[in-house]
Amino acid sequence: MKELTLDLDHSGVADPVFRAALYQGPRLEPPLLSDRARHVAIRTWTDRARSEYVGVMIVRKLHGLLVDLTAPRDVQELALRMLLDEQRHAGACAAAVEALGGAPSVVFDLDELRQERSTEPLEAQLIELLVGTYACGEVVAHALLRHAVRALPPSGFRDVLRHIARDEVLHARFGPALLAAARSGSTDAWLPWPGEGVVRGLVERQRAWMATRDVVEPTDAQLFEDPVDRDSLLAVGVTAPGPFRIAYLRAVSRLREP
Repeated sequence: MKELTLDLDHSGVADPVFRAALYQGPRLEPPLLSDRARHVAIRTWTDRARSEYVGVMIVRKLHGLLVDLTAPRDVQELALRMLLDEQRHAGACAAAVEALGGAPSVVFDLDELRQERSTEPLEAQLIELLVGTYACGEVVAHALLRHAVRALPPSGFRDVLRHIARDEVLHARFGPALLAAARSGSTDAWLPWPGEGVVRGLVERQRAWMATRDVVEPTDAQLFEDPVDRDSLLAVGVTAPGPFRIAYLRAVSRLREP
């Protein structure tokens, strides 16, 4: 596996027009953290930044497929809106890393960043992306964000997750809505419905894969047994691993054919 390290940093350009156009996140003021709690918090927000930036690359692929298939302009515009969302989310998560004393340097699997197309027909590639990423992955991601917002105490770090969760309503709806339109025949001019069996098989394959993922670090549970570390981690937007795993598995089990 080839890896690449990127700095999700800020240019520092102070132009007021730039500042007005860019997303300005909430004020982030972490409490005093133990070294081990700080390490977990930085790792958690770095993982979030990585996931969001990979999301940028995925939406780039999505938009390219939509353009090549001559999707309607409103659908293309929604994809571009989601691309900007993912870029801003990655930046907000990187800002959280910096607020915690970390460097916004993120290691990526190079294939994740490339998001190369397969040799399958474009229609099949788009259907697979709509099902696997948007009707499954983004639906579960939105459920986890809602879980986090409910489980965390008020803080700037929770506000970052709340902002992301609001944007993710669109992301979680994009796949199911387009697939429903394809099933009805209204997208036949550019995206024919592939059949119930194809979509059902893609959902079942994605759900089975997601159910096998270990989404929490075993050592994190030990930190949450210490009341001081637990409270400080919650204050910087790190959810308790036990309830997080339960929320994840519940969301995966509820995935259905769009």
